[in-house]
Amino acid sequence: MSRRPGSIAALWWAALVIPLAAVLVACASWEPVMRDGWGHLEWLRRTKLSLASVYAFYREAYRAENPRLGQVFTLVSYARGPYHVIVTPLVELATFALATALALGRWPSVRRTDDARTAALVTATLAVCVPQIGAMLCYRPFTGNYVWGLALNLLWLVPYRFERVAPRAARGWLAPGMLVLGVAAGLCNEHTGPAVLALGAAATALAFRRGGGRAWMIAGLVGLGAGYALLLGAPGQHVRYAGLADQATILERIGARGVAGNLRVVGALALALAPALPLVVIGALERRAAPPGERARPDAALIGLALAGVASTLTLLASPKLGPRLYLASVALIAIALVGWLGAEVRRACARALLGALAAGTLVFVSVRLVTIHRVVGPLGALRRDRLEHGAPGSV
Repeated sequence: MSRRPGSIAALWWAALVIPLAAVLVACASWEPVMRDGWGHLEWLRRTKLSLASVYAFYREAYRAENPRLGQVFTLVSYARGPYHVIVTPLVELATFALATALALGRWPSVRRTDDARTAALVTATLAVCVPQIGAMLCYRPFTGNYVWGLALNLLWLVPYRFERVAPRAARGWLAPGMLVLGVAAGLCNEHTGPAVLALGAAATALAFRRGGGRAWMIAGLVGLGAGYALLLGAPGQHVRYAGLADQATILERIGARGVAGNLRVVGALALALAPALPLVVIGALERRAAPPGERARPDAALIGLALAGVASTLTLLASPKLGPRLYLASVALIAIALVGWLGAEVRRACARALLGALAAGTLVFVSVRLVTIHRVVGPLGALRRDRLEHGAPGSV
C-alpha cells in the first residue's frame, strides 16, 4: 500500500525536526556556565526573579551596561529549572522556521516535501556558514543577544514578505502588535536595524504604490525605528567597554582601521559564506539548463534580503567592537535569499536530490560535532559550578 504525498512529506519533516530538536535539547542541558554567564548566575543568586526585579535589571543595563533587550532573555535563561532546556531550543527551531517562511514567501506546509527540503537547506546553510555556530546556539549570552534578536527581526519581517507575495485584506488588529514587536526588534542589535528597517520600508512603499498599503505596515516601521533609536541613544552605549564608543568618531574608527582592516571586516562575511558555494553552482547550472523562456524571474524581495545581509556587515565598519558573533544576521539574510532563489531555479529531480543530500550530510556533521563537544564539556562545567557554589569558605 503506497503512502499519500502528505504522509511522505510528514515523514521528511519528522526526520528533520525530531533529531534537530533532540540535539538542541541535549546541548542546552549540557551547556556549561562560562564567561558572562557567571554574572547572570550571581545576580540570580542574590535576587529573586520577578517582573519587578527583571525590569530593574534591564533599567540598570540600559543606563550603564549592555542596553540590548537580549540581556533580559539571557538573564531569564539562567533561572533554575527546566526553562532554558525547553524554551531555548524552541526559539532556535522557530528561528529556522521563520527563515524558511521568508525563503518561501509563505508558511511552510508539513504536507509538502519541497518545503521540508527548503527548511533543511536553510538550517544546514546557517549551521555550516554562521561563524561559531556552537556558541551561537549553546552559549546563553550569545543566544540571548543574537539568536533571540534575529528571531524577533525575522518575525517582524514575515508579514512584510507575505504582503509582498500575496496582498491580503486589511487587518487593523495587527497594527498594535507590529508596533510593539517593532520596538522589541529594534532594541535587539545595533548593526541590523538599518537594513531590516529598509526592507520593511521598501515593502511598505511598494504596497502603497499598488494601492494596498496597510496601517500595520506603518505601525511596524514606527515601532522598529523607535526601538532602534532607543537602543542607539541608550546611556549604556557611552559607558560599556570603558566608554569605547566615544573614543573615536565613526569616520575616525574607519580610517584608523585602514583599507586592509576594513576589507577584512567585509571579507569575513565572504569567508563565512564560502561553504555555500556548491549551492550557488547548482543553482547556476540549473538556470543555465532551463530554456530561456522558462527561467525564473529575479525575485526583488530575495535580492533585497541578500543586500540587507551585506548592509548589516557594512554597518560593522562603524562598530567599535568586532567579532564572529556579529555576522549571524548577515549570514542568515543571505542564506534565506540563496535558498529562496534555489527554490525557483532548481527543477530537475537529480538536482533536488543532490541538494537534499548536501543538507542532510551537513546537518548530521554539525549535529555530531555539537553533541560530542558538549557531552564532554557539560559534565566538567557542572562539576565546576557545583564546587564554586558549594565549596567551603576559603577553599580553592
